[in-house]
Amino acid sequence: MSLDYNDYNYKKPDFDSRGPTRTRHSWDTSEVTLGTWIVVLILIAIPFVGFVVLLVLAFGDHNESLRNFAKATLILLVIGFFLTMLGVGCSY
Repeated sequence: MSLDYNDYNYKKPDFDSRGPTRTRHSWDTSEVTLGTWIVVLILIAIPFVGFVVLLVLAFGDHNESLRNFAKATLILLVIGFFLTMLGVGCSY
């Protein structure tokens, strides 16, 4: 019976051409810094760019808090859009 390195649960470290890197996982629950929140809120305030930033944060591999914030904001934007369309349609 021949055993190879996988039989010993060998885990290869995460290396790229620049050396070891820290991989970010979707379950990353580390604290989001104040500076990150300021940058995110400024980017969201820019028309059209904000929508793209929300999509990237909501569906990308980012911190769990940022993902949940972006998803909640997108849901509120969609609800607001439909309520606005309903209001505009009923005003004629």
